[in-house]
Amino acid sequence: MSLRSLINVRIVLSALFILLLGGAAAMWQAQQSVEKEVQSSFTLASEIVEFGILQIPVSRRYGGEWLPQLNALQQTRHLQISITKSQQDPVEAVNPIIVNGEKIPPRWFIQSVMTEYLTKEYTVPMADGSQKIISITADPMDEISEAWGEFKALFWSIVAMLGMIFLAINMVFHSMLQAMKSILAGLHQVELGKYDIALPSFHISEFDAIANEINKMSSALKIAQENNQALARHTMLIQESERKTMSRELHDEIGQSLTAIKAMSVTAKQSNVDISSIADSIIEICNHLAMVVRSMMRTLHPLSLAELGLGATLTDLVNEWHRRHADLLILMDYDARLESLDKDVAIHVYRVIQECLTNVVRHANAAEVTVKVECDKSDALSPRVDLIVTDNGNGGKVDGHGFGILAMRERVENLGGQFSIKSSIGMGTQVYAWIPFVVQKK
Repeated sequence: MSLRSLINVRIVLSALFILLLGGAAAMWQAQQSVEKEVQSSFTLASEIVEFGILQIPVSRRYGGEWLPQLNALQQTRHLQISITKSQQDPVEAVNPIIVNGEKIPPRWFIQSVMTEYLTKEYTVPMADGSQKIISITADPMDEISEAWGEFKALFWSIVAMLGMIFLAINMVFHSMLQAMKSILAGLHQVELGKYDIALPSFHISEFDAIANEINKMSSALKIAQENNQALARHTMLIQESERKTMSRELHDEIGQSLTAIKAMSVTAKQSNVDISSIADSIIEICNHLAMVVRSMMRTLHPLSLAELGLGATLTDLVNEWHRRHADLLILMDYDARLESLDKDVAIHVYRVIQECLTNVVRHANAAEVTVKVECDKSDALSPRVDLIVTDNGNGGKVDGHGFGILAMRERVENLGGQFSIKSSIGMGTQVYAWIPFVVQKK
């Protein structure tokens, strides 16, 4: 069932309940009103007869002297007053009740609000020795007819009010459903990867807030998509650059060294040559090749990470950077508790620090850099690894969309951590990141 149908069904059921409840209350009120009106009229007529007509001395009770007092009751509603002789023959109906057949209420309404017929008779002795009987009968039909008119007016007023409420609610829900359709269409476009489409503003503040959040989400997804595409292109460029560098090093270093070793080996086969000098040259070339191979292996993947642990691998990295840049002082503070860190996480810690040192050497023009790698277990349920790299270089505005920073941020956030960078002119730069601590599986 759709939302519109569900709301309409509930509105109709609520309206029927209100009509039934209001009808029951109106009928109860009508029944009370009929009873009170009839009782009041009957009591008034009885008091007029008892304290008026019956108080006239019998000697003065001639035919026409007391009738004016009785005729005064003609203004009293809901009563039927008749005068009869002792033989019960009708003589005169003082206040007959005429009921218009076209206005008689339905039988069910009459039965619901009907009260009992009150009847009372008074015997009046006359001066001539005869008797007359005054009969007073309360008839609630005219009051019931008036109550029926009021009931119909109330009923149709409630129906009109409920109709207006139903129409107003449907108009509001129509506007809401149109807004929901627009929002769902926008979400479908986001699902298809079309992040350029923005949702319009809505008159309903709640839907407008949802649309604004979806537009912000689309904008963020578009930026993330662009960054990922740029990062992917940059990664391919880096791969090609590393392949070219490796090819050049293989050609320039290993290829030339192997050629030199081969030439020296051929020379050693000849007579009258200094074998010891040739051997020393070959040893020197092999040592150089070993250093080149170790450097290439460290660039591709630090094998010492699995063999010696994260601490030794980072120490080797720091020493290598210090060897290349002797004027840069690198201080490292390493927490030994990180030796139990999972190797899949440790390699990301290593790469982030490696990228930080690369940026310091390339851009910071710093004389000193501090590397802190700590284990924070203040929260036993979610321990983490804190990385802080601080330099005393130039500082200034940091391009947060640089590929190096983007790569570090991607590494950290993909592991469920957070990455931030702060820099001030002349105050250096600080890179802070934390990564969830994952214990190495045994």
